[in-house]
Parts: sequence; C-alpha cells; structure tokens
Amino acid sequence: MGQALLPGLAVALGAGAALGVAMPAGLGSLAVALALLVGAAWRRSVPLLWGAALLAGTALTVQEPVPPHLQWQLPLLRAVTGRVVDIPEPHARTTSVTLQPADLPVRLLAYVPGEARIAPGDLVALTGRWGPPSSDGWGEYLARRGIHGLFWTNEVTMVEPGGPGLLRWAAHVRERLLERLYATVPADGGDLLAAVLLGARGRLPQEEEQAFRTAGVAHVLALSGLHVGVFAAGGWWLLGLLRVRPAWRYLILVPAVAFYAVLGGLRVSLLRAAIMFAVLGLFWVLWERGWVLKRWLDPLQGVAVAALVVLIIWPWSALDAGFQLSFAATGAIIVFLPAWLRSSLRGRMPRWLRRPADLAAVTVCAQIGSMPIVGTAFGYLAPYGLLANLLLVPWTAAILWGGLLILVLSPLSFAPAVGSAIHTVLIAPYLSAVRWLSFLPGAALPVGPGFALWCGFAALGVLLLRAVQEETFRGGVPLPRSGPVQ
Repeated sequence: MGQALLPGLAVALGAGAALGVAMPAGLGSLAVALALLVGAAWRRSVPLLWGAALLAGTALTVQEPVPPHLQWQLPLLRAVTGRVVDIPEPHARTTSVTLQPADLPVRLLAYVPGEARIAPGDLVALTGRWGPPSSDGWGEYLARRGIHGLFWTNEVTMVEPGGPGLLRWAAHVRERLLERLYATVPADGGDLLAAVLLGARGRLPQEEEQAFRTAGVAHVLALSGLHVGVFAAGGWWLLGLLRVRPAWRYLILVPAVAFYAVLGGLRVSLLRAAIMFAVLGLFWVLWERGWVLKRWLDPLQGVAVAALVVLIIWPWSALDAGFQLSFAATGAIIVFLPAWLRSSLRGRMPRWLRRPADLAAVTVCAQIGSMPIVGTAFGYLAPYGLLANLLLVPWTAAILWGGLLILVLSPLSFAPAVGSAIHTVLIAPYLSAVRWLSFLPGAALPVGPGFALWCGFAALGVLLLRAVQEETFRGGVPLPRSGPVQ
C-alpha cells in the first residue's frame, strides 16, 4: 500500500480535477476533503487520503465563465491594452502571445505581426479584431486556461516595457537561438529543429504536423523525456570529462534542465520530464550521503510526483490530451517494461540485439499506454506506429545532436555549410520518411468514440483474469478443486 500512496494520490487528484470541470464543486467539497484528511491522519488510512485528494481536485478546478455582458462585448472588441504573460510563439506570418487585458476579467490569445518585438511582462496596446477559436475543442481547451477568444492584431504599440525576470530572459534566449537556427539551416530544416529543440512548432506547416500524427510519431515534436535525455546525457558526458562527481553533475544539470523547461514553454510533457530528472538527482545526492538505499528508487513515484505538481499548478490539465498522453505512456513504460527486462527471451538474445529489442519494448509499452487516449482524441490509430518509432526515435535523437552542434557552431563562418550538410544527410530524408509512413495504405485506422471505454473494460477484464489466476495458483501450487469423492 505504501508504494501505491503517491500514484494513488495523483490518480485521485486528476480524477477529481476532471470531475470538477464537469460538476463544479464549492467550498463544501473542500470542507469534506479536509475532514477526510483528518480522518486519514487519525486512522492512518491511505484510501481516506485518496478520497480527500479526489474531493480536493473537484475544488481546485474553478471554471470562470464569461460574464454575460462580455458575451456581446467581446465580439465588438477592436482595441485592447494588456500585459504579455507568456513566451511568444512564432508562426509563419504572426506571433501568438497570451494577453491579460487591463480592463477585462478574461485573457485573450493575441496574434500580432511577426515583426513585432514583444516579451513577457510588456504592457502593449493592440488594435485589430476579436475572433472565436476555429473549433469547439480548441475553444474548450483555451477556456479551461482562462482564455476566451482570439485577437487578430493589425498594430502593436509598446506602452511600457516589462522588468527583468526569468521568463523574459528565457524569451530573449529562445528568440536568439531561433534566429541562429534559421540563419544556418534551410527553411524546412529550421522549422523542424525549432520544433524539436525549442518547442517552437508554430512555423511547422500543418501538413507536416498531420504527417507526424498519422505516422504515429507526433510525440517527437512535443518536448519530453527524449529531448531532456539527449541534453542531460550530453551535459553528463561533458562534466564527466571534467571529472565532476555524479552528485555534483546532478546539482549542475537539474537547474539547467529546469531552465530548458522554461525555455520550451513549460509544456506538460517537458515539465514532467524535468521533475522526474530532479527527483532522480535528489535521490542520487541523498544516496551518495548514505541517507537512502539505492533499491528505494522507484520511477513510478517520480512520475507520480510530477503528476501531482502539474495538477496543483494547472488543475485544468487533467482533461487535456497532452497531459493524459504524457503520463499514460510514461506510466505504461514503468509498469510493463520490467517484465520484458526480466524475461528469459531477452536473456537468450545476443548482446548486440538487446538494445534494439529494448527500444522496441519501450515503444510497445508506450503505445499500449497511450492507445486509448490517441484513439479517443484523434479518432484513429496508427498501425505503423511501432515501425515508425523504431525508425524515427533514434533518428530524432541524431537530429537533436545535430541541432545542438549547429547552435554551438552558429557564430562561426562555416556554420551554414555544416547546417546544410546536416539538413541534407539527416533532416531532409527524415521528413521524407515521415511523409512516406503517413501515406502508406491503412496508415490511419478509424476507431469509434467509445474506444477508450472499451479499452478500460478490456484492461479490467485482464486484471480480473490475472487475479483469478493468482488465486488459483497461489504459491505456484494449484489449489485443490472440489469434486465427487472417489
């Protein structure tokens, strides 16, 4: 029960946050949660603690509806003054930012001309027009974040520059790095590197993004554990050359990974990976001091901590496909992969074959975990996803290393030649492979709207069969069966 404490808390809090969106709860729910928390402490009851987390989750998600007078006022909006609250996202001709208007109780997603130079904290005056989101699903996603509509801007006037801060500095660093990428690599290669290195997917053409989704590898465009792993491995290797002890390497790399999470826009999958890396670093430091045992390290606890942090910061994320996909895929890898690593089949494999087999097993586990959500969110599955991931995930890691090399060499005169070579050898064939996989016959297998529910019942059936099997063969010896006396 102790090992299930944090994962159970994360699941209960997430379920409560999701219920809170559908059935808003008031202070009464929070009072009951507090009473359950007291009861859990008195009785030392984990289920009571989970119940408290469930009710607390329903109270966390406060849906702020648009005031009635704004429902007719917003469509008439032609000018607005407000502060930029996040890192600008560049697109082909525009840049999008979240704006907190000075005289409106809602936020707007503003699209400003691409040449406008704005940063987090700036107070700006925009002229243009308000517009609704292009789809109901996107509108619901924005509304959960407190954003009620788009503002298409014709003119931007700086009223007051923002003061210094981490977010503003990260936006400046990101802008400089993007400029270096586009100055060094051909356009389509720059779009891909901007997406996989810095999370700037706005300039990636929609048909390219759709090709990644259809091929079953859209996750490589979302900054996550793969990207953090590549950068952390590079930093670990460099610090190793300097003979820095492992504990000190973690103390250096954890803040660096945290800044990378800010640089990438604090996306859920990136924040999850950063928190898990921080948990690992903290555990290693404590282990070197002799305060914990290495066998106490449990990756499932790390992913549970990450889920709790994300849900406390953004309770609305419980209903977002990105949150669900990230944690479902990671949780499935943690739960199912050890069975493969302990299997006799893997033990009989030659050493050179184990690494690709392990990669295939990780891919299968991640697809098992994410399949119900992918089918429900997009309405189809990618039958060639396993093949695409086996081919493209290592390739993506190579492109990440190539992108880092380009950024390091970008101040030098021969950097464009290096960028062109990397584009020709790595990026252009990569994009062609994604398109080829997305155009294969049957690349998108349609599924019904109840697919996730069907998967849930199937998983429940498997668990029940497993429980019956363990009960029947308890201790490895079949239990006696009732029958006529001989």
